[in-house]
Amino acid sequence: MKTKEKILNAALDVLLQEGFHALTQTRVAEVAGIRQGLLTYHFPTRSDLLTAVVDESKERMAASRNTPENGPLTLESLKEIMTHFVLSKSIPRLMLALTVATDEDPSLSKWFVETDLATRQKFRDLLKQLGWKVEEDALHILRATVIGAALINLQQNTAASEKRARIVINAAFQNLINNLKPL
Repeated sequence: MKTKEKILNAALDVLLQEGFHALTQTRVAEVAGIRQGLLTYHFPTRSDLLTAVVDESKERMAASRNTPENGPLTLESLKEIMTHFVLSKSIPRLMLALTVATDEDPSLSKWFVETDLATRQKFRDLLKQLGWKVEEDALHILRATVIGAALINLQQNTAASEKRARIVINAAFQNLINNLKPL
């Protein structure tokens, strides 16, 4: 395993198991089994490390989606991807950690905006592959609804909150479908 990958895995483990407060270069280097100087070489700041962890997580999610056993891309499979996001614990925790980190490092706000733009563009591109276009407002509503459902489910962490999250995602996708227009 490459050093950078080892560091990102360790950082993700620390973040998910111990929380944002534990995500220090010292702790991550310890979990990765490397010297802190080597970690700092790859990720000079805590913010660099955190954004790299989120970027890596997104890449892993995209790679897992592109496996043959997942079948062809459909609106239903997009809904399932969003449902997985909402019901998972790791991605909402990463989002919360980044939100907290923005208080410490305001430069992360620019990264947040760029990531949001890229995510919406990727979603537009996926819909285009399926022969649809969508208004920007519908994407904003979908994204806000998905994030809200994810955070509420993370906070409540019950079977009832998961059930409610599924209902919310279904409603959000129905709203999206109502706003789709053929290319």
